[in-house]
Amino acid sequence: MLTKDQANTVIDRVRAASKADEVHVSLDSGESANIRFARNSPSTSGNAVDTSMSVRSVFGKRSGSVRINQLDDETVERAVRRSEEIAKLAPEDPEEMPALGPQSYMAIPGAYRDSVLERGQAQMAQGVKTCIEAALAKDLVGAGFANLSAGAEAIGNSAGLFGYHRATSAHFSQTVRTPDGRGSGWASDAGREVGELDFGRNASVAIDKAIRSADPQPLDPGKYVTILEPACVANLVGMLLFSMSARSADEGRSFFAKQGGGNRLGETLFPKTVNIHSDPTDATVPGSPWSGDSLPQVRRDWIKDGAVANLSYDRFWAQKNNVAPVPSPSNTIMAGGTGTTEDLIKSTKRGVLITSLWYIRSVDPKSMLFTGLTRDGVFWIENGEIVRPLTNFRWNDSPVAVLKGIEAMSESARVSPRTWRSNTVRVPALRVKEFELSSVSDAV
Repeated sequence: MLTKDQANTVIDRVRAASKADEVHVSLDSGESANIRFARNSPSTSGNAVDTSMSVRSVFGKRSGSVRINQLDDETVERAVRRSEEIAKLAPEDPEEMPALGPQSYMAIPGAYRDSVLERGQAQMAQGVKTCIEAALAKDLVGAGFANLSAGAEAIGNSAGLFGYHRATSAHFSQTVRTPDGRGSGWASDAGREVGELDFGRNASVAIDKAIRSADPQPLDPGKYVTILEPACVANLVGMLLFSMSARSADEGRSFFAKQGGGNRLGETLFPKTVNIHSDPTDATVPGSPWSGDSLPQVRRDWIKDGAVANLSYDRFWAQKNNVAPVPSPSNTIMAGGTGTTEDLIKSTKRGVLITSLWYIRSVDPKSMLFTGLTRDGVFWIENGEIVRPLTNFRWNDSPVAVLKGIEAMSESARVSPRTWRSNTVRVPALRVKEFELSSVSDAV
């Protein structure tokens, strides 16, 4: 892993070699390891150590990029020359912005844990063993994936910008099935180090769902009071934040577009209990100190007391509208209520519990309508208890409608969305007035 001084030295070499109007550099280095298991047995494992660098050269409005994974003088020189050749052949980009000068990036000390490299692989192997043994003890079939990483990234350019950041992550997910394939359960965990992952508890959750979900019963498609576990909420809130672009709103392409022109910044669209923010220095889900276009990240409200507090503005769109740029968030934090998912179940008279959303696709960006499938445990609740498993469904709904229909929330907790591995999300479970289950899916 490159140190701060080593990264600065490499970037200085690129600056010195460049003949372009501007040169931009990004460096990534680190180590990762993983274990995959299936049919109650480890199947593959891997370890990788890598360093890569991207060089982007700019002449006026033309730019060209090259990525390499060797940092010797000859390779770096060739990369710089090649990026300049590509830039001179590229068409002009009318939205190319001048290089940022030196920036002040927040220190994120909680993002890096030495233990990942010191003992993370041994902890990961023991955790996978725990999952496998728990499935075997119940005569069930377990499969899953565990991984860890420790890395450093650095950015710099010819205008004097430089940033350096280290982070670690650990993640695992497990699917447990009954031998006849009629029941299936899933659970996942994420953190900054393997020691933060509770393999035993999550194995128990996946096992319980697998046993409970066997012999699912039919339920007519329709709109039902629904409890969405935190992993489901993480997916939906992530899609909401991804859609909060001022440009797409101003151009009339998103839910946040105002009828007649402009955007809905400042409008109250949700109940006052809905609060979503990002903060790179958060102690449990730290984010990156800079955005994809090198802008500094700071704590920022996105939905405040139900109102749209911010929309993201890239540098070009901000300049065009004479406002300060607002980068997209590097982590997601939604305020919750009290208690657990189990408490939400106990207070529900009749409704559906959904534990996992899968294969999510956009249907209509203007209404933020999405479709997807349920997987690995759908249950019917009566009088505060899970009374029977249900078949899986295709669902059609919107994060907007979900947040508007909140009846109750659990405490927020760090969770990884199923659709991508992440340790930068903290959200609650939700009970909503209705969630649309549009058709039955026969898959387990």
